[in-house]
Amino acid sequence: MPTSTGMQPEAQTSAVQNTESKEITRLRKAVARLQKLALKYRQSEVVQKALFKISELASSVQNMQDFYASVHAIIGELMDARNFYICLYDQAKDTVQFVYFVDEYDDFPALEQVIPAEMLGQGLTGYVMRTGKPFLYDIEVFERLKERGEIRDLGSPPVDWLGVPLRSNGQVVGAMVVQSYSEQIRYTEQDQELLLFVSQHIVNALDRVRQREYMQAEIARQTAKLRQINDDLINEISVRERAEKLTSVLFAISEITNTSESMQTFYEQLYRQIGMLINNDNFFVALINQDRGVLEFPYSVDAYDGNLQRERKLAKGMTEYVIRHAQPVFIDRAKYQQLVQAGEVEDAVSYYGTHPTQWLGSPLVVEDEVIGVLSVQTYVNDITYKQDDLELLNFVSQHVAVAIERRRNADEVKRVNAYLERKVAERTEELVSEIERRKKVEEKLFYDAHHDALTGLPNRSMFTERLQQTLKHKKRFPHHNFAVLFVDLDRFKNINDTLGHSAGDEFLLEASRRIGECIRDNDTVARLGGDEFVILLDMIRHIDDARDVASRIIEKMRLPFVFGESEHYSGASVGIAECKSRNDSAERLLRDADAAMYQAKSMGRGRYVVFDESIHQDLVASLHRETELRHAQFDQDFVLQQFTLADLRDNTEVARELQLRWQRDDSLLPADRFNAVADKTGMTLALDHWMLKRCCAILQAEDQPLPIYVGLSSKHLYKLADVKVLIDIITNSGVAPESLILEFSETELNDNSKRQLSCLRQLAELGVGLALNEFGRSAGALQFILNYPFTHVKLDPRFVADIATSQRAQVMVRNVVHLCRDLAIEIAAAGVDNHDQLQALIHNGVNIGQGQLFGEPQQVKSPFNAQPTSKSATRA
Repeated sequence: MPTSTGMQPEAQTSAVQNTESKEITRLRKAVARLQKLALKYRQSEVVQKALFKISELASSVQNMQDFYASVHAIIGELMDARNFYICLYDQAKDTVQFVYFVDEYDDFPALEQVIPAEMLGQGLTGYVMRTGKPFLYDIEVFERLKERGEIRDLGSPPVDWLGVPLRSNGQVVGAMVVQSYSEQIRYTEQDQELLLFVSQHIVNALDRVRQREYMQAEIARQTAKLRQINDDLINEISVRERAEKLTSVLFAISEITNTSESMQTFYEQLYRQIGMLINNDNFFVALINQDRGVLEFPYSVDAYDGNLQRERKLAKGMTEYVIRHAQPVFIDRAKYQQLVQAGEVEDAVSYYGTHPTQWLGSPLVVEDEVIGVLSVQTYVNDITYKQDDLELLNFVSQHVAVAIERRRNADEVKRVNAYLERKVAERTEELVSEIERRKKVEEKLFYDAHHDALTGLPNRSMFTERLQQTLKHKKRFPHHNFAVLFVDLDRFKNINDTLGHSAGDEFLLEASRRIGECIRDNDTVARLGGDEFVILLDMIRHIDDARDVASRIIEKMRLPFVFGESEHYSGASVGIAECKSRNDSAERLLRDADAAMYQAKSMGRGRYVVFDESIHQDLVASLHRETELRHAQFDQDFVLQQFTLADLRDNTEVARELQLRWQRDDSLLPADRFNAVADKTGMTLALDHWMLKRCCAILQAEDQPLPIYVGLSSKHLYKLADVKVLIDIITNSGVAPESLILEFSETELNDNSKRQLSCLRQLAELGVGLALNEFGRSAGALQFILNYPFTHVKLDPRFVADIATSQRAQVMVRNVVHLCRDLAIEIAAAGVDNHDQLQALIHNGVNIGQGQLFGEPQQVKSPFNAQPTSKSATRA
């Protein structure tokens, strides 16, 4: 019968079976998936438990080795890890250390051993650390890496090997490796991922453990440091307390030194104070009496010997041992026996008292001399002394010695004080007079420091001070005008050299008196030194006031100076500098006044000059000229010009004068244009020597030479050695001395100079002619004719200029001509420029003349090529 579904029973059964078969298949697949999930969950649970254990290790493990062993155990739960090791890399030192190592075949390296990273760089471990990537052993990959030279065999070859890097903060800090030597144990990619995953947690735990160890070590170190600080603080407190107690005792000893009524009271209080620092149940003070050769015991306390002697003879006891060595001593029984055997001390005898078990003695020293001993001792073993006690006793003894000495000297001090009080009264009156004397000495010293010793005038220091005060007043009151005068005395050197320093001092005193007569009371005159004076003209209305003062000084200085029975003439050159602004300086005013004075001297002396900018420009030009003169070459830059001396009656040439000229560019400078510069550079004598040699050469080259006049500086007449040089030049040249006439200017000569006179006489003895040039320029011209061996006289051009028009000049010339004729002196006139002068000279008896009337001068060429003469050689 058909079923309700319209199907046959067989077909229905078959359909049911098919349905059941599909359901079973589905269920089987579901079970397989569930089994995989269960396995995965179990694996995850195992991994989770492993990670939890690793995390637990970071807080529970006690040391790093326990940590590494526990990690090994945890890894062993995840995979086979019978061969396992961990190594850490130190990047700073580039080294590797195997902190944990378990292997069945390879030796276990020492945990403290540090291996250079380079040694492991070619192994699998080094490869992992170098690349920072995990490595699962594959024979093909391994061989390929070996062929490329990236790795090589290190250690026993494994069957399987798995290593992962350990990373911290992005840096490879080491590697963790498991390896197998059995074919049954192989590692998979899943093991690699698992080990790599676990490694990061291990690194984190490792950092925590190491950080905890570091913190524990740091805590331990800080604790130890704090403990040490605490111990040091306790010691310091103890030392400070002891120091405070020591200070208190020393202060008390110092106090009792001054307050004790007697020495016995002093020793009793001293005993109590020392007892505060050290046990002194047995105590004594011993003092040396050298005069009697005994030891005195002014104070003693002893527990056993109650009737000690107050003194005893010096012997070889322990007290004397301290005195001999002047050092503190700690003596116990052993030390005592050593000293006895060495013969340093005697064995105990009755007068030494009971022998102690320990004995401390310190010398009492005053001014490096031992005056006694301070000692403490003990007779029992319950009380012992230490080295610190000896040092303390020695320290106290130094102060005790001073205190004892002070007390011992107290009576002497009182006696001396009484004596001094008596002496003070006696000396008081002497001191009063001494104070007065010193005040006068101080006043004199101040005066001497600010005044010239010779003239009593203010010196440079005082003058500068007053000038600066005046400048300050000028700043406050711009209408306040003043000027500085610089005065230089003419011919002072000649007077000083001729008459001696005594006459020179008298001359300066007279000059200072005359200058003082020319100024007001509110002005200041000072002597700077030598023959230089400066004047501060205060509160002047106009620069003409300074000119008037300068004129009066010049007139005063023209008056004769009388020394004994002779008269001498000087003069003064004055430079004036006016203060023109509130910002002027003392240095500027003195400098400008000095420059103006030199300008006055260069213009002929006996005059004054007010400083202006042209003088400053002249100074600059003079400096340039001086530099050029220093670099000039004699045979190249200097020439000679010849001037004719003719007979005025028939115009025939009777002699010639050669004068020196300096060739600068296209011009020839006469000697008076560079004489001052030559004097500064020290070339005057050298130029004269050169000119004289040239004149001698000219005379030597001529058959019948006319005489040559040669103008020389009077500086040759100060030293006999300089005159000898002139004589040698003439003698060595071979010319006849009478063909040379040496001219010396009247203005440069001193009318009472024995030295000049002696030098001129030596030249006269040689046979040369001596001419007095510029005759009539000074007042002492006749003295030179009378007293000096001149053979020729040449009238000054200014004298000749007036002879044609002045009757007085003609009378003077006639008198000079008669005088020279009587003295056999040949007379000539210089500066004959016209016929009227020529006729007047002939009419008055002058027959030889020189001037423009006889033609222009001619340059003289050397008759032979002279050897160039350097300045340095000529100066020498």
